[in-house]
Amino acid sequence: MAQHAEINRLIAECDRLVYLDPNLSLKYAEEAYALLAGCDIPMLVRVTLAYSRSLMAFGRIEESLACLLKALTQTEVENQRAVQEDLLQELAVSYYSMGQYEEAAEYWADCINSADFSAAAKLNGHIGIGMIYFAYGQIEQALAQHKMAVSLLNHQMPAISHARAWINLASSYFQLKQWHESQHALLMAYPFAQGADHQEFVAEIYLCMAQIALETNNLDVARKKLAQAKRCCKVWVWGEMQQQLLHGRIFLATGRLDEAICYFKQGLKNANEMGASKYILKAYHFLSMAYQRAGDKENAESAYGNYQAACVRCEISSQGDCLQKIGKLLTFKKDSVEMLHCA
Repeated sequence: MAQHAEINRLIAECDRLVYLDPNLSLKYAEEAYALLAGCDIPMLVRVTLAYSRSLMAFGRIEESLACLLKALTQTEVENQRAVQEDLLQELAVSYYSMGQYEEAAEYWADCINSADFSAAAKLNGHIGIGMIYFAYGQIEQALAQHKMAVSLLNHQMPAISHARAWINLASSYFQLKQWHESQHALLMAYPFAQGADHQEFVAEIYLCMAQIALETNNLDVARKKLAQAKRCCKVWVWGEMQQQLLHGRIFLATGRLDEAICYFKQGLKNANEMGASKYILKAYHFLSMAYQRAGDKENAESAYGNYQAACVRCEISSQGDCLQKIGKLLTFKKDSVEMLHCA
């Protein structure tokens, strides 16, 4: 079919240009998405994933979410549940990025509990549930989920699954201040991220290494790893936001408060534009610290007040309900998950 051939050409170009020319890559994804009418479900899912990921890279979360939900509805209508796992994973990531953790938990729990889904989908589900525990400060529970994910890895899984599992395990160890274990997990992740040519993951590994260096007072290494992270992607709005906050923290650690405040403001601007709740929290928190050290009591109090207001908007106070819901979502098919783990 000529339509399929053209879509395949456009998606191939989209994939080829993801890092070389992100804007042109997005253009090809948009053109392919516009040709989907009358296509079969596997093609629909393939193109939707490419388009939604391109949108996500530019911070266009709402648009990414809309096309994913549309595709999910079509797979439900066609009763093709087996092809839904990648859509559910991307939906969960989108909701998580917006701080809507209950919605994300439901999709990730579906990935774990569905008998129709692959081991890789279940692995992604455990990683995602761990991320939600992580966001709520339940680090031991997050670590348990991320260890579970690593235990599910096998040689048949794609390199990207290995990279994702090890990176998230590193994040849990980092939060527990287990620097050696965190660094080891990052070193395990690196060859898989490189092998998959997933430059966002490579950049994330460098960022995590920079954070470890910062926490252990090795500022030269922190600067070096941050510079390496910045070179990985031409367009990665999420990474740019994280890099700005980390750059600000390095300036804060060296007493260069004006530069720190400038970077924290840039990170806050990006976080607000994307509706990235958890990074809005971080930016206000770091700004309040910087203003306080600069002796600017008025701005310090204002930033801290905004931090508290952002906490309320993120419904941090309702975390008990969300965590209880996660427990219920994961228990009703516990036996099947444990059998998979034993395998």
